[in-house]
Amino acid sequence: MGTERKPWKISPGDPSRPGVIGRGNRYNFAVDTGSGEPLELLFYKNGSEEQRILLDETYRTGSRYAVLVEKPGLYQYEYRYRQGETTFTDPAARLVKGEPHFGEKAEEKAETAAKVLRGYPVTPLAEPVSYENMVIYKVHPRGYTMQKTSGVRAKGTFQGLAEKIPYWKELGITSLELMPSYDFEEYPPKTKEKDRYGYEKTIRYQDEKLNYWGYTKGNYFAPKAAYCKSNQPEKELKSFFSALHEAGIEYLMDFYFPVETDPQTVLEVLRFWRMEYRVDGFVLMGDGVWMELLARDAVLADVKLIGCGYDMSTIARKLGGKKRLAACHSGFQSVMRRFLRGDEDQVNGFLYYTRENPQDHGEIHYLANHDGFTLVDMTSYDTRHNMENGEENRDGSAYNYSWNCGVEGPTRKTSILELRRRQMRNALLLLFLSQGTPLLYGGDELGNSQMGNNNAYCQDNEIGWVDWKKGRSYSQLSGFVKDLIRFRKDHPILHMPQELRPTDYKSLGWPEISYHSERAWFADTESSSRQIGILYCGGYAKEMTGKADVFIYVIYNMHWNEHKFALPDIPERMHWYLAIDSSKKDSVYPKGEEPLLEEKKSIYVKPRTILVLLGDTRASRSEG
Repeated sequence: MGTERKPWKISPGDPSRPGVIGRGNRYNFAVDTGSGEPLELLFYKNGSEEQRILLDETYRTGSRYAVLVEKPGLYQYEYRYRQGETTFTDPAARLVKGEPHFGEKAEEKAETAAKVLRGYPVTPLAEPVSYENMVIYKVHPRGYTMQKTSGVRAKGTFQGLAEKIPYWKELGITSLELMPSYDFEEYPPKTKEKDRYGYEKTIRYQDEKLNYWGYTKGNYFAPKAAYCKSNQPEKELKSFFSALHEAGIEYLMDFYFPVETDPQTVLEVLRFWRMEYRVDGFVLMGDGVWMELLARDAVLADVKLIGCGYDMSTIARKLGGKKRLAACHSGFQSVMRRFLRGDEDQVNGFLYYTRENPQDHGEIHYLANHDGFTLVDMTSYDTRHNMENGEENRDGSAYNYSWNCGVEGPTRKTSILELRRRQMRNALLLLFLSQGTPLLYGGDELGNSQMGNNNAYCQDNEIGWVDWKKGRSYSQLSGFVKDLIRFRKDHPILHMPQELRPTDYKSLGWPEISYHSERAWFADTESSSRQIGILYCGGYAKEMTGKADVFIYVIYNMHWNEHKFALPDIPERMHWYLAIDSSKKDSVYPKGEEPLLEEKKSIYVKPRTILVLLGDTRASRSEG
């Protein structure tokens, strides 16, 4: 029998890090247990047990057992632990084998095992991108390329994502955010979760429902093998990450930690992914996150930590130093959507979020995300359509602040379709012309629809997958996004490292930012107002060349009526040029080809239209 073979060379190990750490032929195994009861470490090869190691008090420190195993070729083995009558997979496993394919529910609980990993070279760290210069693109690792229309060979995998790197490069993004890519539980156990106060939380997911998004606990140290084309998940994921860095794109990873998660485990997980996979930042959710503990850790000192639902401002003020923490919440989305559809009393909120850019931490802004309507759906549906979830359309948010533009759902009516496309362009302008860090949900630039489902948590199908075929009919929209990202990068006044001030603190004759309406230098913020103008003085910002930026005047008319706006005075030798007009299909004029405005005192703005004007000396130079 396998257990009767010659014992391997073992000795007490290092309990400081859970899981398996290997170098050469020496591997350190460490695992937490709920009690001091001895346990066994079982090794398998080709499905058969080959070795069994008893771990008694000699190997225990607190509730953690650790053993150092010296054995050539140990990376070829799988392993499990046994305590009493219970056999279990290492919760800190770097790789888990034996699970069914994604979305396939086993008849009984799958008999999984951890895999001892062979080491791969560690790549250098990437040059960090500051929050003001970031453009985040968020994707589901599987759903982004699962459709047959995606055009990739390895659909629904990290390899498939790697095939999209040239597209992301062309789009102009700086940072890729991956929804959970660790080995999460696809079918969560039936036990109730508790919040930080000990009260049971209402669990949205019904029993037997697939957890497609992945925001649940799991084997946090292991990449999701079901997202891999090859049988070497760790190698495939590292290759993908390396390709991103070579393309100049940093990557952020989403993690969810429930309240019962040990804070030390969270710290060890983030340290591992930073050191082993060179992750540039983490987006953290759940009541098990002790954000201040993570923010104070020396190993994570250069890592972006983005908290969803945490008071990042207070923590950032405590810590001081560089701007590496950020908050991500729905405040921007709610206000901007209401302003977009023309609700009353939204101008003040709009102005706040347009300028929001704290000095001590970042603010992540989005109009659409994984939970809620996509960009095209927020202009096509007034209410949620979640019947496919099997919860009688009671799940998902009832407050979407969306507008169907006159018809619920798909339509062939040209006037409705044109209005919807204009509203999508307006939404994107609201996002990319605001300070802070813009986040674009992958597929929104392609006109991807979830058919009115605003809570596709269990939809591993055409509802939850990105339809790349739609992108052909929305090519102008994707081109518009490219142009917007380029325009934002070209004008540093639109993405400053600190919040803009409505004062002339450099004695340039104009404040850094000012507000206007139908009268220049007067901001109409009455509840009935649905229009406002914002003037940016480019003299407060420097372009890449060192030259001062131009004046930028953005006029927002979300009213259903046309409005006449006065043009603020700028230096005599400067003229106004039209750079962007959201009422037109080809909304963004090529750089250097923006038409000169004939009228110098005022301009008419069509209903539900955003105009961007540039104040420059171009005409004066050409005349000279």
